[in-house]
Amino acid sequence: MTGSNWDFRLPTAVHFGWDRLSTLPDMISNLGGRHVFAMIGRSFLNRVGEAGLKQLVGSADLTIFTDIEENPSIGTVDTAAARCRECGADVVVAIGGGSVLDAAKCVALLQRNEGSIREYLYRERKPAGRGLPLIAVPTTAGTGSEVTPFAVVTDREKNAKPAIAYPEAFPDHAIVDPALTLSMPTAVAVSTSLDAMTQALEGFWSTRANDMTRAMAFRAIVLIFRNIEAACLDKDRDAIEKVTLGSVIGGTQMAMIGNTALHPLSYPLTLDYDLRHGLACAIYVPAFLRFNKAELGPWFDDLLTVLGFGTVEEFALAFEAKMEKLGAPTRLSTLGVTREAIPDIVRNGVGRSTDFNPRKLTPETMVEILETML
Repeated sequence: MTGSNWDFRLPTAVHFGWDRLSTLPDMISNLGGRHVFAMIGRSFLNRVGEAGLKQLVGSADLTIFTDIEENPSIGTVDTAAARCRECGADVVVAIGGGSVLDAAKCVALLQRNEGSIREYLYRERKPAGRGLPLIAVPTTAGTGSEVTPFAVVTDREKNAKPAIAYPEAFPDHAIVDPALTLSMPTAVAVSTSLDAMTQALEGFWSTRANDMTRAMAFRAIVLIFRNIEAACLDKDRDAIEKVTLGSVIGGTQMAMIGNTALHPLSYPLTLDYDLRHGLACAIYVPAFLRFNKAELGPWFDDLLTVLGFGTVEEFALAFEAKMEKLGAPTRLSTLGVTREAIPDIVRNGVGRSTDFNPRKLTPETMVEILETML
């Protein structure tokens, strides 16, 4: 092979396996943690209780913050950052879904970098250095947030979802324990798993992909596509482990190259149509498979062969069928989207990663794609 030239680095130490959460006290101790600021999803705290959470952090003092909404806002992040500063924490631990982990990355960063997260979202400031040490523990298999520097924060004033992507925001440690995903409600499992699948597909066809990231995306797609139904609908432990593994592998490649057009297009659907993030990403997959078909290249043929499909169209149809079986929407019209609304979705759904789609996109072509989805 000629022309291969790339770099790869993951600052986050990843700890994968069943019951790895039990290693948390030693990890906190090794980081020199004496006071933990714990950002916790409410469902996890309800499950273990404050006493159980205290046990999980060992001998360190503990301050708990749970007021983190889905799609966390600038106000929530700034409030949590102030609370963390006031309590004198020296380690941040985040246990929850992607929203909790994204918010925690921002909070940890702000402990040693002045100002509001708003200033970093809009690049009015850049971090002077890393924040407090952060241990990220996902309770969903989907976002990959535990191994990326990305954090999406909702700006309610602008009805927008800007993001940070600073290297300083990488978590120090990620504990990826499939056992923590067992209690996910089916709707959450479906959405997060489809999010992971979409991220892997975007990474696989991205113009920024390299040999390492594409190999990881390939493995993630195969693991998730083959196991998503058994994991979400049957709660099969082996399938759950494989989807969780696919999620963290897919998140790792995403940390290096980001997404393409589908993730920015998802934001208008979450903000204006109240659709879960993963569903808002995956709904575009079949249409973009068809649009990108001519530019997917021979490596995509290898993926189709492994998955048992002869053409991209066969894969797109199978993806739609899988979404229907999972109870995920496949048409924009079922969300209440009208033809007249599509130009606004396109206008608000263009991001920095849109340019990395393998086939060039214009506002006109994006409108045409979305019109096929009504």
